[in-house]
Amino acid sequence: MKQLTLVIVLILVATTAAANQHDEKKAMAPDMLRQLDPLAGKWQCKGMAYATPWFPEHATVGDVSQTWILDGKWLAFTYAEKKTKQNPMPFTVTGYFGYDPEVKMLVVGSVDSTGGYSTGASSGWMGDAIAFEGPWHIGGMTAKSRDTFTKKGANEITHFGELEHEGKWMKLSQEKCTRK
Repeated sequence: MKQLTLVIVLILVATTAAANQHDEKKAMAPDMLRQLDPLAGKWQCKGMAYATPWFPEHATVGDVSQTWILDGKWLAFTYAEKKTKQNPMPFTVTGYFGYDPEVKMLVVGSVDSTGGYSTGASSGWMGDAIAFEGPWHIGGMTAKSRDTFTKKGANEITHFGELEHEGKWMKLSQEKCTRK
């Protein structure tokens, strides 16, 4: 009788462990994470940082590197502008894209060369565009920001950055990025 009870307990433990492992894999929603695949790789970007109350308008040139890490759970990225005569204080941002199974959304978290940090979320691609929206903490203030990426084919993506300031959305930057 003791052996039968032990066998039943072991079967229940193994079944529960297998069910929990299945639920964990399902919760990570790899199909949602795979939506980020078009962003992966190395890119070269050219664009414009628009005039704002904080900096003048200037052309930008930068490189993007995005690599899957931690068993494919996170897409690590770095965007680094090049220092030029027109852009003496280039912007750099690094962070991670992933998936949050609790809110069932793609997420991003980043830190930048201004000392700022931001988080955002997206419900995924809407046609050829995906937008991440959330708070950006920068220069002693917090503002809502939005980063929209639009696929223009397998080897081209555009990025449009916006910030909500005094109740209105203002454009911060726009870049055309081509795969290296």
